[in-house]
Amino acid sequence: MKNSGTWREYMVQRLASDQGRIKGYLQAIMEEYQTFGDLRVVLLALQTVAEAEGGISALAKRIDIEPEALSEELSSDKALTIDTLKTILNAFGCRLSIESLDPENLHYSSTHSPDARLMRTASSATAASAKQGS
Repeated sequence: MKNSGTWREYMVQRLASDQGRIKGYLQAIMEEYQTFGDLRVVLLALQTVAEAEGGISALAKRIDIEPEALSEELSSDKALTIDTLKTILNAFGCRLSIESLDPENLHYSSTHSPDARLMRTASSATAASAKQGS
């Protein structure tokens, strides 16, 4: 295997035409998203797999969308719709699925999500402000 210049180039090379690796990579990314809620990681992973599978233009052609529109979707700060995610995953030979969480992870995912952290931070700031005002 030739040396790659960046981690992403290395991943593209490792994933190229290897359905098992693509599936494993996307599963790991979705597990990370489930735990940490960083959408950017998911979007970057989808871009990386798209590149490994021939590029954004090739993926756009497979899912019948304009390459510019797909590139915008994968570069946006907004979450993909579930239909778009399903379509992209299907083009990669994967699908969405549901599995049970361990009971200990049920609490973790709701209290450690970015929204929950933001709510706790805002709540703490409001409480500190009220305390100073007393």
